[in-house]
Amino acid sequence: MRGLWGRVWQRRTPLVVLMAVVGIAGAVLVTRDSGGGHLAANRAQLRKACDGTLPYGDLERLVRDERPGELREHGTMLAPGQESRSLLDCSLSWGDGYGVTVHAEALVSDVPEAVETRDLLEPAGGRGTFVAPGTTGQYGKRGAWLVADCLGGLGGRVRPTTDLYVTARVTDGTDGGVGGTDGTDSADEADEAAAGNGKPDRATALLGFRTAVHVANALTKAQHCGSGPLTTPTAVVDTDETHGAPGQGLRKCEWIDGSSLPGVASGSWTTLGDLQESTGLSACAGEWDAEKNAGERPRPKQWQVTEVEAASWSGILGRSAYDSYEREGHVPGWGAEDDKRPSEAGSETDSEAGSETDSETDAGADTRQDDRVSSYAGRPQLALWARSVCGGRTTYHRVAVLPEIRLEDGETAVIGGKDRARLSTAARTVLDRYLDADDGWPASAKCHGTKVLGEVEQWH
Repeated sequence: MRGLWGRVWQRRTPLVVLMAVVGIAGAVLVTRDSGGGHLAANRAQLRKACDGTLPYGDLERLVRDERPGELREHGTMLAPGQESRSLLDCSLSWGDGYGVTVHAEALVSDVPEAVETRDLLEPAGGRGTFVAPGTTGQYGKRGAWLVADCLGGLGGRVRPTTDLYVTARVTDGTDGGVGGTDGTDSADEADEAAAGNGKPDRATALLGFRTAVHVANALTKAQHCGSGPLTTPTAVVDTDETHGAPGQGLRKCEWIDGSSLPGVASGSWTTLGDLQESTGLSACAGEWDAEKNAGERPRPKQWQVTEVEAASWSGILGRSAYDSYEREGHVPGWGAEDDKRPSEAGSETDSEAGSETDSETDAGADTRQDDRVSSYAGRPQLALWARSVCGGRTTYHRVAVLPEIRLEDGETAVIGGKDRARLSTAARTVLDRYLDADDGWPASAKCHGTKVLGEVEQWH
C-alpha cells in the first residue's frame, strides 16, 4: 500500500504544486490590480460630478484607484435657490496631485483677467503661456480660462447677463496639485506655477482648455442661451517668444508697414499679434527694426513714431479693457461720450453710433502748447480711442503711437506743439489703416458705425 500511495502522491504532486503556484500568482495579481479598490466608484463619480459637465473621455486616465475621490461642489446650477454668485464651483481629487477644478460664473462685472493690449501680446508678463486658437482666453494662474456668449441670457445674482466666464485647471500628479485639487488653494503657489518653473506642459494646457470648453458648452446648453457650442480645441500654441515668436508676421497685422504707413519711421518693421483667433478681441503691434535697418536707414529723429499698437475688444471684454485703462487714468475724458458712460461698453448694441470714424478730436490739434516729458513717465505714447459695432456687439478700439525719445534717468524732454500735432495725425492715420485693412480684425468682424472718442497723452 505504501508503494502504491507513494506512486499516487508522486503523480499528484506536480498538480498540487501547480495549483499552489497559480493560487499565489493570482493573489499577487489581484493585489496589484485592485489597489485600494476604488477605481470603478471613482470613474462613476467622475461621470456625475459637477452636474455631469466634465469631459469623461479626456479625464478618465487621471482617475486613481488608491482612495475614494474627494468631491466638493456648489453653485446655482446644482442648487438654483442657494446664495451664490457662481453657476458652478467644483473640485474633484483622487490624491497625489491628480484632480480637476472648474469654476463658471455669469459675469455681471469685468472679466477677472488682464486684457490690456500688452496682456494680449505678451501673456503672463512676457514669460509665456498657452492659448487655444479659436477660444477667447488664455492659460493663467487659474488654469485655462475663457469667455463665451449666451445670447439668450444667463441667470446672474445681480442682473441678467449674456457673458459666461469659465476656468478649468487639471493636474496629473506632476505639480503636487497646485490650484486646490488636493484641498489646497494657495494663490502664491498658483502664481508661481503660472510664472516660472511650474509652467504646465502643452498636454496639460490642452486638457485644461478642453475641459473649460466642455463645461461652457454644457452650461450654455442647460441655460438654453441660444448660442452655438464652442469648438473643442485640438491643439494649443505656446506664446513664449523664446519658442520661435509664433505671433510674428501674422497676416492680420500686415497693415503695419513702415513703407506705406504715413507718419511713422520708414524702413523695415517687425510685427507681433495675439494668437487667440478670437471673434471677441484682437491685438497687433509693430516696431521699427533697428537691426534690419542698420546701415540702410538712419536712426529715427526725436519724437518720430517707432512703435504702434492696435487692439479691439467686444462686449464684456470691451468694458473690461476700458475700465482697466480708466483705473490708470488712460482713457479720454467723460465728455467724449454723449450717449453713455464708457464703463457701460459691454451692454446693448450701440444703436446711436455715428458715421464711419466721426472725429471729435481733430479741431485745435495744431494749437497745442509745449509739454515736458519725464524719464519716469514709463513709455511715452499717444493713444486714440474709438467705438464701433462689430459682430453686433459694442466694441472698443485703442491705437497708440510711441515716439522715439532718448532720455537718461531723471531727465526731461520738451515736446513741442508741432510734434504733438504730428503724433495726433499719426494716431488717426493708424486708426484708419487698422479699421480699413482688408485682412485686419475689424474687417473680419464687420465693424461699422465707428465713433472716435478722444486722445490720451500717456506721458504725464
